[in-house]
Amino acid sequence: MVSMSENVFFNPGQSISSDYDFNKAYVSAQIYHTKSKKPIVVVREKDGQPYLIFDEQAAQSSKQAENSEYTLVKRVDD
Repeated sequence: MVSMSENVFFNPGQSISSDYDFNKAYVSAQIYHTKSKKPIVVVREKDGQPYLIFDEQAAQSSKQAENSEYTLVKRVDD
């Protein structure tokens, strides 16, 4: 079974954190989620680029013209 990637659009200036190491980015996302109680996503623009962490709800409300396309890697919402 092939998994389809989900593309999302966020303003890169609204990222909470970034890291080239997925495990470090994921830990940062979990910590932020625990403190904020909000859905957090880990995304990546393309291979070789850092993983970015966004507050999903806040980032989705940004102006469309300022957004960049990313591939959703992991959602932290439980």
